[in-house]
Amino acid sequence: MEGESHFSATPGRTLRAIRRLPGNEVHLWIVEVGPESDDRARRHAATSAAERDRAARFRAAGDRERFLSSHGALRLVLAEYLDCEPHDVVFASRPGGKPYISGARLEFNMSHSGALALIAVAHGRQVGVDVESIRPLPGLAAIAARVCTPDERATLAALPESSREGAFLAMWTRKEALAKMTGEGLGAVLRDPCLSSPGRCRVVEVQDVPGYAACVAAEGTGWHVVRSA
Repeated sequence: MEGESHFSATPGRTLRAIRRLPGNEVHLWIVEVGPESDDRARRHAATSAAERDRAARFRAAGDRERFLSSHGALRLVLAEYLDCEPHDVVFASRPGGKPYISGARLEFNMSHSGALALIAVAHGRQVGVDVESIRPLPGLAAIAARVCTPDERATLAALPESSREGAFLAMWTRKEALAKMTGEGLGAVLRDPCLSSPGRCRVVEVQDVPGYAACVAAEGTGWHVVRSA
């Protein structure tokens, strides 16, 4: 991604080939991972043998492509910060399965849906990200009954039917981003640590990705998202 991707914190501020990551920034990379995406071959080459073996087990070619492209992009992004080769990035897992980089304080999280992958990177603070393509959701009322609070269900019910899928997915990405930040997975979906413990974390909704709902969550306050183009 060198020479292609850049972060823009404010109009006119551009950082290329970033290795420095201030503690008050959460960097958000938005990567196209469809079969026609740019840099496809380079991303595939950046993946590990284990990642390629895992991709080969997907039945659908589109799923294989998205997996390889997103995981290759993740390695390329992290290698920029660590100043190493993509294959030198060594992943380990915390209790609960959340991945981290062995021997580094660089924290990251990735999510992909449809033709996009989002990668969030932070220094010294846990981070989570989730993205969902906005799409028809048959049985939405039943899904909401399982994973939404009474207030959230009331909010959805008050909306025009045509707006409910997008509103539900915005709620869901918030829950998922928080769950991935804490590493607690689906066990945390119905809880919101930002509300129950003020100051513990905050969530930023990504509102300018047409056709998608997305959120970034990170520990503490006083940080801001620095977006990639």
